[in-house]
Amino acid sequence: MSRTPFDSHNTQEDKSLIIHMRSGDYAAFTLLYNKYIRQLTQYGLKFLPDLPAVEDVLHDVFVWLWTNRQKIDIHSSVKSYLFKSVRTSMLHVLEKQHRLQSLQADEEHTYTFDLQLTPEALVLHNENRRLIRQQIENVLLTLTPKQKEVIYLRYYEGLNFEDIAQSMNLSVKACYKLMGRAIATLRENMVCSLLFVVCCLWFVVYSYRLPGTSCQALYVDHSICNRAL
Repeated sequence: MSRTPFDSHNTQEDKSLIIHMRSGDYAAFTLLYNKYIRQLTQYGLKFLPDLPAVEDVLHDVFVWLWTNRQKIDIHSSVKSYLFKSVRTSMLHVLEKQHRLQSLQADEEHTYTFDLQLTPEALVLHNENRRLIRQQIENVLLTLTPKQKEVIYLRYYEGLNFEDIAQSMNLSVKACYKLMGRAIATLRENMVCSLLFVVCCLWFVVYSYRLPGTSCQALYVDHSICNRAL
């Protein structure tokens, strides 16, 4: 069963795996791999819908992790460290394929990030559900790649803003601003009732994948909505 990322036990478990891995425990490395490989694959596919290419990136990331296990120094959560490694590698792949401008440039509009509603997220049982889904997806298309990525990492993967900042190589303040702008964009392009639906759908996906969402996390996100609105 998946644990919520706000569960301190989960974080300590990851750190324990890293400690054992550093001492040469391949079983610990395998556990870490199996724990995150699916999530990392889904994340990689958001940048490039090419499964073989994403699998190559993940292979390289984990080979590097094992080879350099005694030298790695993780100051953030292990999960955000892995997500950052995959993100950096995916952006380099895109750059090599000429799908991305130089990494020295502003990345705001230089890559794509595929954010879609999952089937289990749409729980509206009425005749307007298809229309609502289409409206939501149309609005999501108006967000910048970074705004989509912040939403994905927050609500689909359950990272807190400190870990999102680490994963995206941004400041925590910048991540809050991205989320606030995303919510403002949604508000400008949708009526209030549909904005409420969007928030509900993201929380449904979040709760569906990560049982036990903390009240603290919910409070923080509502505060962001209130500031942006």
